[in-house]
Amino acid sequence: MAKPLFIAEIFHVIISELAEDRQSLARLAQTSKAFTDPCLDGLWHTMDSFFPFIFLLPRSVRSMLLGEKRSVSYHCEKLKSHWSTLTQRLMTLSRPEIRIQRLGEWEYFDKYARRVRVYRQTDVDAYQKAYQVVSMMREQHLFPNLRDLDWRVIGSYSMEPWSLSPSLQSLTILQHPFVGITEFFLRQVAHDAPELESLEIRFSFPDRSIVNTTMGPVPFNRLKSVTIKMLDLAVVDFCRYFSLPSVTSLAISLSCLGKAWHPGSLTFHGLETLTILGDPASARLFVEHVGSTHLRDVFLVLKNEDVTFSDCQELLTTLFKIHGQSLRLLYCNINGQSISHPSIIDQLVDEFLSELRLHVRGSGVERVQVVLHSLPHHIVGQHSIIVADFINAAWTRMELVQNQI
Repeated sequence: MAKPLFIAEIFHVIISELAEDRQSLARLAQTSKAFTDPCLDGLWHTMDSFFPFIFLLPRSVRSMLLGEKRSVSYHCEKLKSHWSTLTQRLMTLSRPEIRIQRLGEWEYFDKYARRVRVYRQTDVDAYQKAYQVVSMMREQHLFPNLRDLDWRVIGSYSMEPWSLSPSLQSLTILQHPFVGITEFFLRQVAHDAPELESLEIRFSFPDRSIVNTTMGPVPFNRLKSVTIKMLDLAVVDFCRYFSLPSVTSLAISLSCLGKAWHPGSLTFHGLETLTILGDPASARLFVEHVGSTHLRDVFLVLKNEDVTFSDCQELLTTLFKIHGQSLRLLYCNINGQSISHPSIIDQLVDEFLSELRLHVRGSGVERVQVVLHSLPHHIVGQHSIIVADFINAAWTRMELVQNQI
């Protein structure tokens, strides 16, 4: 056996290169006892389903979960072709009763579960429910060393005190469109995962029947990056939830804020990077209430049925007025579907870019890129994208790009 392979650093590099080749990792694990543990760590590092773990469960737990006392091979073949069987069984287990655990019965399961660092649910909902049911049965974190989790809230199975590992650093919550997110929910996450650095919430709508009474931020002590998609900001004042000095990166998808949103005071004092997807009016209202004095990078994706250059100009005027001196990079992507006057398109673009150049000259911005896309074909012919790029107020590129779609 080549001695360099027994140098841990070299061997770990080889394993990382084989991360996508699970078959080779499995074969390598069988060549030497010295390779077994490192290779198993690589094989189980990232999991996208709870399916492989069902057959590692204690027999009594597996029988309760599946409803039949059969061999592992029988259940394996049955679930591969009929996962609906598991779904139907789980529907009868609304909340499993606490059971007495036998000494050592979880040893085989833990041998592999402790190796999982990333768990991302990508297959059928039944296996996610199975994960949650087993967690409730054991009343313990199933993956004690987990770092990255995609959590899908399904039906009545919400987060329990043992749903999140204390070692968790990145969490993505895939919320059902009709299941609300509450202050209590977020505070539980902050309590259960104190090491959390990155949080993403997708397709989330608030529970309008619950009054949110928070007077300050939720105590995420290490949180640095927050991404919120499809959140109704007019009801949930998430600025107070996540407005922490530690948060340096924020990406949000804005619905129409209107007059119902009242942030009360400046927020996100530590923010360095801001990404906004939404209409210009809502983006401008949000930018007005960002209290950071060192906002450096801003990415704007502006779209609305009736977006105009005037709305975009108002947004940029507000942005440069408040954050112009700290700003270094600006990317602005504008949906031009509503522009329908071919006779003035050149004039509108020239006026918009000229005003933007004036803003840049009086600021600390080092680079700006503007992308105007989805233009009607009768305005610019076969070219439907305009790209303007300049560094330190000097235009370096302005071109028409042919739409490849």
